[in-house]
Amino acid sequence: MSHRRRVAPILLLASAGLGPAAWGPVLLAAPPKAAPKAPAPKAVPDPEGVLQKARAAYVNLAGKGFNRYRFVATPDWAAMLAEQAKANPEGYKAAMDLFAKVRFDVRVGPQGDAQVSHNTVDSPNPQTTAGLNQVYSGMEQTLTGFFQTWAPFMVNTPFPPAGGSARVMDAGSHYLVDWEETGDVKVHLQMDRTFTITEMKVKSPAFDSSIRPTFERQPGGLVLASYDGDYVSADSSLRLKVLITNKAVQDLPLPVALDLSVWMGSANKQQILMTFSELNVEKK
Repeated sequence: MSHRRRVAPILLLASAGLGPAAWGPVLLAAPPKAAPKAPAPKAVPDPEGVLQKARAAYVNLAGKGFNRYRFVATPDWAAMLAEQAKANPEGYKAAMDLFAKVRFDVRVGPQGDAQVSHNTVDSPNPQTTAGLNQVYSGMEQTLTGFFQTWAPFMVNTPFPPAGGSARVMDAGSHYLVDWEETGDVKVHLQMDRTFTITEMKVKSPAFDSSIRPTFERQPGGLVLASYDGDYVSADSSLRLKVLITNKAVQDLPLPVALDLSVWMGSANKQQILMTFSELNVEKK
């Protein structure tokens, strides 16, 4: 709020004849008490005990026998090309005819890493071929990037392994956890008293990221439901918001649809919608 807008109500009251006499009782009243300061974070006496409880709060698919997840990813081309449908109906129909033939097969491995393959669609000219190649590459990057973020929260644990040198601080309403990983990577996360992570920051030589996840509390543990994040490197920045639809597949909560919104630098939002079908899970 600007300085001018802050003083506007006072000026209006004065012009209405409500001078200092009218304000007297308010001016003589005791000033409001300041909100109590949050306690300074302090080291917890048993950091491994806290981390052990935190690890147990999450679903941990690996511990439930997860081995591989295979599916077909199908983008909602009609929604993604809605503007083109208005501006160029003929080009929209031609694009939809091509995209209807494209198939993306995805295999998610035991550690949550995704491999994306696709068929090759015949195109009428080199320009269309180049456009299809961009679509193939974009879908591969989108899916592999999603599962890179998804895996730490879902497959194993988002916390450092037992026996490490993580620092756990008690900040009253929440915990702060810091540790370092190989490759000069520093991780900082904040979680509430139920061990639900509200923010995770990763600082590395290649980029800095900040992820704010939300979770569904299911009988088997916390399940990632959405996240928004910021990724900044030396030459680019990206903001991402992801909504996840989960479904129990062979008793394992797994994503079956994604709604991704992406902002690259100052560019407008790009939205990518996709559903997963032909679901197949392998257990150990």
